[in-house]
Amino acid sequence: MLMNTPTDNNSKMPRISLVTPSFNQAEFLERTLRSVHEQDYPNLQHIVVDGGSTDGSIEIIERYRHCIDIVIIEPDNGQSNAINKGFSHADGDVLGWLNSDDTLLSGALQCIGSFFRDHPKEAWMTGACRAIDANDQRLNDMYPSGDFTLPGTLIRDVPFNILQPATFWRRSLSDEHGLLDESLGYCMDFELWCRFLASGTSLHVVDHVLATYRFHDASKSCGSPLRFREALIEIEKQYISQLSRADQRRLRKRMGYQTRSLAIDQAQGRPWLALLRRPWWLASQQVRAALWRGNQAA
Repeated sequence: MLMNTPTDNNSKMPRISLVTPSFNQAEFLERTLRSVHEQDYPNLQHIVVDGGSTDGSIEIIERYRHCIDIVIIEPDNGQSNAINKGFSHADGDVLGWLNSDDTLLSGALQCIGSFFRDHPKEAWMTGACRAIDANDQRLNDMYPSGDFTLPGTLIRDVPFNILQPATFWRRSLSDEHGLLDESLGYCMDFELWCRFLASGTSLHVVDHVLATYRFHDASKSCGSPLRFREALIEIEKQYISQLSRADQRRLRKRMGYQTRSLAIDQAQGRPWLALLRRPWWLASQQVRAALWRGNQAA
């Protein structure tokens, strides 16, 4: 459960609790912490949770301890558990997390705080992110996109993207619908977005680039794309029963295609391996085409 410490009544801006999970990201961690410290937001609670790094991260955290409200350094059960552990100490009205290889852009928290101050009936917002590489070089700006309903998010007839570093919500949403699913090592943010949408909560998009999203070889998104796809399919299975029958049929068709595609890619150029347990897949033109490509490559 989240703590219910009263917010500072003297501040006009809402209290924001920002959690930074950290584990062996010393190469980027200082840039992350500095980007938060330089926000100069008047009502921020910054919580850093490190799972016991051995690469110098803890020494970096100690250098910034004077501007971090809560530091937790102890073993955890993965990223989702670390983030939830941080949220368990949150006393803010608004919640979000920033991974230890991403950064906030100048003025981001001011924009976020102003939004929640000026829109008291809005519970959840997101903005754009700037994609950068390991050396902080700008790649492109990424904007939220999609049909932000539960069917639209699961079926994804149009490109879908809710950018986690630029997404914040009122603590009341987590009080009612819970925190991250700790059984998930990938796509835990996507599952949380599905839960919010399933509750009927509307997402508000602001036209501001709020954070950076770093692409590098050690990141989950770059290093384990198949694990991401596998997690997405499992989450879709979890929420399919909440759709209409027509949308369930559309999602099952999509999931079938994605499941076959994943199995083919996991077979690493030997698509016939995917058929050993599922010979009925030979009825799929998708699988037959993969087999043909494999034979041609051989």
